[in-house]
Amino acid sequence: MPMVKIVSPGGWDFDAPVAQMIKIGSRGLIGNDRGDFIKRASHVFLPFIDDIKVASDEVPVHLIALGASEAYGPNRNGDGFKEATCKQCYGTFEKFARFYRNHKNKDPQKSYGIVKKAAYNDKMRRVELLTLLNATKSAADRNGGYIADREIEKLARGDDLAVSMACRVPYDVCSWCGNHAASKEQYCKSASCKAGGCTDNLTRLVKMGSDVHHLHVDNPNPVWFDISDVFRPADRIAWGAQADWLGKAASDGGNWGMSGVKAAEDLGIMAPINVVVYQDQHVVLPQWDRYTGEQVKLAYGLDAVEKKGMAENPEARRAFSADVQKPFDFEKFGMDGVHPEKTAAALGALADNKVILPLRDFAKLTKRAEAADAASACMKGVYGRMISDGSLERRIRDNRWYPGEKLASGAQRTAAAMFKEAYSLDRASVGTRSVRSTVRGCLVPESKSTFWNEKQASDNPQAEELARDYAVYKLAALRRIAEFDDDFMLTARLSVVQNQVA
Repeated sequence: MPMVKIVSPGGWDFDAPVAQMIKIGSRGLIGNDRGDFIKRASHVFLPFIDDIKVASDEVPVHLIALGASEAYGPNRNGDGFKEATCKQCYGTFEKFARFYRNHKNKDPQKSYGIVKKAAYNDKMRRVELLTLLNATKSAADRNGGYIADREIEKLARGDDLAVSMACRVPYDVCSWCGNHAASKEQYCKSASCKAGGCTDNLTRLVKMGSDVHHLHVDNPNPVWFDISDVFRPADRIAWGAQADWLGKAASDGGNWGMSGVKAAEDLGIMAPINVVVYQDQHVVLPQWDRYTGEQVKLAYGLDAVEKKGMAENPEARRAFSADVQKPFDFEKFGMDGVHPEKTAAALGALADNKVILPLRDFAKLTKRAEAADAASACMKGVYGRMISDGSLERRIRDNRWYPGEKLASGAQRTAAAMFKEAYSLDRASVGTRSVRSTVRGCLVPESKSTFWNEKQASDNPQAEELARDYAVYKLAALRRIAEFDDDFMLTARLSVVQNQVA
């Protein structure tokens, strides 16, 4: 269950402003301006700075992003990045990150600048960035985004920017006991960690023998996707004088601030799907198998389909109405919801025929038929809610209704083939049922789904639980179907249409 974290350069003491304008004239970076830049950034950017074309409508800014923990220690929020990690992952700033405001990073077209170059400064042992802020509308149009007027004005006055960054990490590692955690819930506790555990003591100064240890977590393989000017820093995340946070640490028993993952949760920050796909392809997650990763990507895709209205097809809803789909006959498959191996084999045979049970029948199988109507109303946005609260990966791993990989019995395979026309997501079967509904004079089913918010979900926990169980069953079935389906994009959209019909 990878975590998203907020990390602030202000959490380290670099003895220099985090962000500073680079004075590049029409003849390039020369004279005293060149000397001043070398003093700040050493020679790390010089091989690039003369070759990088900076347009007259862009403002180049040098930004100190993060320091290697061997040289600077962890930041005050308990996150450390080893030197090898900094050298390995700084390039993701160039690949994914843009300059935003207040971490509103879902749409690159609402950014205020780009990361032109990222580098690791071996002499200073830190990651540094060359960013280009949009100074005029022409730059904003070219780079995509808005004019960074407030940022440029602050830098021109010599003020520092309250910058923080977001990254996604597959897991982090306790600096004392070495516990690997893919979520806050997996953090070590005092029973297993002599430093008191990251659950309760993360960011604290802990006396260990004759020494003091700043308990923190190391973050292997971060993918950086956001740099933001934070105009209203949350809980001192973005910046503050060193004396400020040291004073706070002393008065708080050595606690230097909230964790980076807590800050990201409070701000509701999620990693974009391209970051998820990239990281899952390049990083081996100890708690993931290939199937889990594929289902996570599917969930992001289905969430996007819903939000963009790509499955709003009233006529297609006809194919999933009870008018043309009789109640599912579980007896033909020997499915009783009690014998998991037989049920899993049957669900696998159905998936091989592109059949995913309707919610109303899934509710009967799982002995929750009375909650089906309410669950139908909250299907829309269910993937987004699980992504947002961090429960998606855990639910995928704990899914009880996973189509079995073991070959189903001959009787089950025969029965599944018989149900194909009535239940399949196959293009031809859906078309046949839609025509049949029209010929019979049936009304187009109304969409039962509306986007639920967290309060609605908490007000009806039984419906929400059923909706989430059905959603992860559907992910597992779709993952299996994707292995052989040449028309999978349509199949996936039709599976969202299916959710709209009670």
